[in-house]
Amino acid sequence: MAECSPGPAPNDKDRSPEETAASSGDTESLRATPLLYAVDIPITPALLYQLGRRTQHEDVEAGGIYDDKIAAVAVYDRPWLSPKDPGPARILGVIYLSTRTNRVYRIEVNPETGATVDAILGHLKHLTAPDE
Repeated sequence: MAECSPGPAPNDKDRSPEETAASSGDTESLRATPLLYAVDIPITPALLYQLGRRTQHEDVEAGGIYDDKIAAVAVYDRPWLSPKDPGPARILGVIYLSTRTNRVYRIEVNPETGATVDAILGHLKHLTAPDE
């Protein structure tokens, strides 16, 4: 599905993992140094639209495990307690995407949670799957 390698990703001017976590109120889950994987996954505009629809439907504020408030989708290990309270939910990883190039360009994995790049890619597959 994707070419994937550990290391710095393009567009490092984007938010740091700490800024990403802070924007969602979850600095606790990123104590360990996150693992970053440079990827190059083309996403058609239709799939990007599907990803947006799915993340909106399964947003943490709607009882889901995804948060797409930035040019990325944070993946949590469980739904939030309420729209403003993540409770014990921890960030498993982050999927960074560019609407300019229609590509996923970075996968971030929080090793402290036991998450893997394959697990985060599984969430990307789920998010871009057609509605049932």
